[in-house]
Amino acid sequence: MEKYSLPKRAITPELQAHWDKAWKLIPELAKLLRQDFGAKQIQVFGSAIKIDYFSVESDIDLAAWGIPVDKFFKAILAVDEYDPAFRVDLVDPVFCSERLLKRIEEQGIDV
Repeated sequence: MEKYSLPKRAITPELQAHWDKAWKLIPELAKLLRQDFGAKQIQVFGSAIKIDYFSVESDIDLAAWGIPVDKFFKAILAVDEYDPAFRVDLVDPVFCSERLLKRIEEQGIDV
């Protein structure tokens, strides 16, 4: 049986511009999570880690360690509403499924 993998996409100028914008935004989101919500470590994972799997509809997946539980939902809203061009999914690796945690550990890039 062949190993499943995401289809690679053609890298168009539009896609490259969207990718570049995402990677300009990611450090800003990390700074916000650290300064305003106390995150100790942040990783990006999912389709945003490689342009071959990214699309103009892709979201940005972030894992953040150290955000207090009472601030986490505000942090989710803050990153998701930060830039209307991107949907941002924020997860707390301490409380996510083992399957998702394994994906973060395998793919995650520190930011």
